[in-house]
Amino acid sequence: MKDLRGKNVLITGGALGMGRSLARLLLQEGCRVALVDIRQAELNEAVAELARYGETASFPCDVSDREKVYEMAGRVEKEFGGIDILVNNAGVVRSNPFLEKPDEVIERTIGVNLMAMFWTMKAFLPGMVAKGEGHVVNMASAGGLLGVPYISDYAASKFAVVGLTESLRQEFKLRGLRGIRFTYVCPNTVATGMFEGAKPVRGTRLLTADEVAAKIVAGIKKNRSFIGVPWSVYLVPLTKAILPIPLLDLFNRVLGISTSSEHTRGRGD
Repeated sequence: MKDLRGKNVLITGGALGMGRSLARLLLQEGCRVALVDIRQAELNEAVAELARYGETASFPCDVSDREKVYEMAGRVEKEFGGIDILVNNAGVVRSNPFLEKPDEVIERTIGVNLMAMFWTMKAFLPGMVAKGEGHVVNMASAGGLLGVPYISDYAASKFAVVGLTESLRQEFKLRGLRGIRFTYVCPNTVATGMFEGAKPVRGTRLLTADEVAAKIVAGIKKNRSFIGVPWSVYLVPLTKAILPIPLLDLFNRVLGISTSSEHTRGRGD
């Protein structure tokens, strides 16, 4: 989509952090933006802040709840209109050693980070199919390309997002629906409240939400299938393919990847 002007965008997890930054940039591109989040107060603040840039609407919803997503999608269609670009940005993370991680935390992480994408895509893709075009952006992570200790459930959810998005990209092409694009985004750690307590990997820095959002907007315009931020993320699959596992594990320890998320507290729901 080279020209985003007039496109209707829906962003989950849109009230804070990455979602709010992305909404602002897309509004500046001439889009209309619907924000979805579980936090009503923060949604209200986001809409008030972003209104100066363009038309913004809010739809509170727990995106891990299938029925609530389908109900929300009906309200969006009625009150806002069909969606041209769906950004699945909602996410949660909490650091614990695996055997100490509460079951409900694992279920919540998979529900928000992964299952919610199934429900939102099933809700909004039919409208894109009817128009013959659209774009789905799924937020994954560098932790969806390389496993990270202490956030095993988060990493598992993001590995699954990569597989889900790659599968759908190919499936829609096979069905002749080439006007519908799929993108997954793999940033390193972003300095938002979601990753409070995380440490940057040696030789890197924490990313800002604005710089990742800018890469996403550029990627949508260029119909990129995979967006890595920074550029070194693109080397992760190659590194995994080349290095024997013991050397890969040593590499991760030396760079601090293995302990980067040991004290990540997350924002909570």
